[in-house]
Amino acid sequence: MRPEFDCVIVGAGLVGTATATALSRQGLRIAVIEKRSRPADRPAVNSDLRALVLSVASQRILAHIGVWDRLSAHANRIRHIHVTDRGGFGAVRLDAGEAGLDVLGWACPAEVLLHELLGAARDHLGEDLSWSTEFDGFDIHSDHVTVNATGRNGASILSTRLLIGADGSDSDVRGALGIDIDAFDYAQAAIVANVEVECPREDTAYERFTRQGPLAMIPLGGRRYVSVQCLDLASGAAALELADDAYLAQLQRRFGWRLGEIADLGARRSHALWRRRARSLDAPRAVIIGNAANTVHPNAAQGLNLGLRDVSALALALSARPDPGDSLMLQTYARSRKADHARTSFLTDLLAKTFRSSSLAVTTGRRVAMAAAEFVPVLKHRLITEATGLTVLAREAGTARRP
Repeated sequence: MRPEFDCVIVGAGLVGTATATALSRQGLRIAVIEKRSRPADRPAVNSDLRALVLSVASQRILAHIGVWDRLSAHANRIRHIHVTDRGGFGAVRLDAGEAGLDVLGWACPAEVLLHELLGAARDHLGEDLSWSTEFDGFDIHSDHVTVNATGRNGASILSTRLLIGADGSDSDVRGALGIDIDAFDYAQAAIVANVEVECPREDTAYERFTRQGPLAMIPLGGRRYVSVQCLDLASGAAALELADDAYLAQLQRRFGWRLGEIADLGARRSHALWRRRARSLDAPRAVIIGNAANTVHPNAAQGLNLGLRDVSALALALSARPDPGDSLMLQTYARSRKADHARTSFLTDLLAKTFRSSSLAVTTGRRVAMAAAEFVPVLKHRLITEATGLTVLAREAGTARRP
């Protein structure tokens, strides 16, 4: 008997809902289960203060799955990225025009992005998107998986050809599959808060590396920015306790006056920073994607963009096989993502550790590298194409065209 679903996705976050939409548009029957309760029809004010930077590749992926039209009015273009090393000389200035692009990316409030992705997923799934539902494990059979879940109406069993774990860094699916991870605690926290600035440059994002960790200012349009300070755990805890004026003064000292006075501080949120990398991505009739597969340091804003490339690659792989749980297809997908995962994890980890190092050799090396990236055109062009995700998309498209 044919299973009830082609794919059951555990997790209705950003990557899970994007996956559900992408696969539904391919004609697959999809169900999503999510342990959280159903969110409000409109995003709550300050429900998630993060501003997510979407690369050019991510914008193309979202356009391909029919979500970008819903989202574009809420996304602020980034045409320039200004990177500095506090206490060092020079800066790296990335400009879209230098790579023949209109933009380098877009900044969008996380709660708005999730709201629009959920809207697109609900349009396709209807009642097959289940909230307040716990994943309780699974049983593998030769041609299908039975997924055990508990929701408001009690226990249920869903039959599917493929189980997809998109349930985040602490993935229950990954644990149930017995997939080990390599983990590293950066002993840092990212403090996120909305601010307004005196002299906005609404198409320019800033990342300033310091010994404490990176500090980013991400433009949301007009005078609105999202500030992201990465601090060691003790400093992060102390920063959360500061009065607003004292926190703004600290932020101003670390960032400087390039945007004028920083004011109108919103609520502050803290996120612990870890690197987690799964040792495998697939198991019989199961696969993990997004943060369940890789959680990276937020410097360079690569986490969500890496997850959306997972979505694109998985949708491409499933389009070539009538059985979504085909073992050869899953192994091919896992191999296809290996290089991108390794490169992104290595880059973000290297940046996190290198810019905190007090070693004279490391300090000199990074400043020479930054100078080279600024003044050698071929290096800058390569840096832009890597940062926008276009190199990976071109590589995967070429692989897909091979006989």
